[in-house]
Amino acid sequence: MTVTGNQESSPVLQGSEGLDDVDRGILRMLQEDGRVPYRQIARELGVSEGTIRIRLGRLQDSGVLNVVAIADPFRLGYRVLAFLLLRVEPGRQDHVVEALTGWQEATYVSSCIGRADIYVQLVCRDNDHLHELLHQRLPDIGGVREYETFMELKMHKVSYEYSPA
Repeated sequence: MTVTGNQESSPVLQGSEGLDDVDRGILRMLQEDGRVPYRQIARELGVSEGTIRIRLGRLQDSGVLNVVAIADPFRLGYRVLAFLLLRVEPGRQDHVVEALTGWQEATYVSSCIGRADIYVQLVCRDNDHLHELLHQRLPDIGGVREYETFMELKMHKVSYEYSPA
């Protein structure tokens, strides 16, 4: 990549091929601490603060990076973290996914292959809240053939750090 004045010319990001050492450094530092100042990133990577600002904007615009605050659900008063593996009726996948992504309690929803069609992570206030979701709201969606529920007892590691492939 070249830097000319305040403008920077760069290729469209496509996987890790569009990332250079500066981009990787920005990602590494922000994954360690999403609040690290641009000035500190620039100093450690040996580039200008303006370059960091431009690069970070490009990483965000391309969808490679999204800086967010991650709250601990247990410290917010939620007592139950559950995981669902769902099998759905043929042709109902999109309908079920759309319904589940609308649930405030669903913090992660993904389509799968294997023994489950959909994986869902839920945060619930307590067991009664989980019971309501499983036995009242889930059947109302329609299209769910069966499901398996797992409850998390204790978190041992939570990481959102990914090295570019």
